[in-house]
Amino acid sequence: MTKKLLITRPKHDLTTHYLFYWAKKIIELATSKGIPVFDLSKQRANKKEVTSILNKREPGLVFFNGHGRDNCIAGNDDEVLIEAGKNDHLMRSKIVYSRSCRSGKTLGPQCIRSGALVFLGYEQDFVFFTDKNMTNRPLRDNTARLFLEPSNHVIIGLLKGHSAKESHKRSVKIFRENISKVANSESPDNYLIPYLLWDMRHQVCLGDKNAYFH
Repeated sequence: MTKKLLITRPKHDLTTHYLFYWAKKIIELATSKGIPVFDLSKQRANKKEVTSILNKREPGLVFFNGHGRDNCIAGNDDEVLIEAGKNDHLMRSKIVYSRSCRSGKTLGPQCIRSGALVFLGYEQDFVFFTDKNMTNRPLRDNTARLFLEPSNHVIIGLLKGHSAKESHKRSVKIFRENISKVANSESPDNYLIPYLLWDMRHQVCLGDKNAYFH
């Protein structure tokens, strides 16, 4: 495994707008650790560039952000980047984290069968809510933070040298803490609890759970 990170950050609607900025925090962490980062942002989050980086640069860790379906991960303008049965072999020997809806259901297991070390992601929709008054400042949106901070900790754990299992468990722990915080507060945010539980319960860690990024 080569200690390089590939990250996709499309930015063409409200969902990807938020993921774009929250994923930037991961780039900053990786850079601070001296890890080379291939940041395919906005229009660069396309199939041609993703395929080229995977083949030529061979990053050991891949972090997808964007929309998805059971069998695929999408990038800029929802162009399919990785699809089960077509190019999932590109994930061979890699640790993959897909922050995209449902890609852990069919694509994830297929990537493992095709040789991916680990596939972390969501087997159902990844849901998050936003504060409509904070859309121009997504990193200061405390409603979105309840969802995006724990999901960020999957990749944070991997970058810090923790195993896939440990990184997944840390993320789940932060989801639980956020659920407790909302439940014990007097704020009107209790409606968020079922959605936080949803994301937490549908986050998956497939493959070699003891694998780590090195």
